[in-house]
Amino acid sequence: MRSHEERVAETKRRIAARQREKRRRRNTITIASSVAACLALLVGASLAMPGIAAKIQTGDYSGFETAASIFHGGAALGYIVIGLLAFLLGVCVTVLCFRLRQMSREDAQDKESEDAHGAD
Repeated sequence: MRSHEERVAETKRRIAARQREKRRRRNTITIASSVAACLALLVGASLAMPGIAAKIQTGDYSGFETAASIFHGGAALGYIVIGLLAFLLGVCVTVLCFRLRQMSREDAQDKESEDAHGAD
């Protein structure tokens, strides 16, 4: 038969385990959503690029000595789209890495707290 303190400690341990599992499940959903958003962005960009590339007209570059001659004749649109897509992908990856790092820190703190204090 367990003493009152042992039952309270076991109850606290179970509550902490359920909270960890709930937090882990929520974080897994967040990560899956982030990955899905990145994949949707990549697929959308890959489907949109042929249409954008078809609109870009190559001009005659007789004056290569002029500044920014690569943007002559509407080619700037492609560079702008590629730059924006690269930026958005970088933001998505950064958010994903930040969440992974935060999850690992929380797990380490929970484990350290549980080890240091027992069931408290």
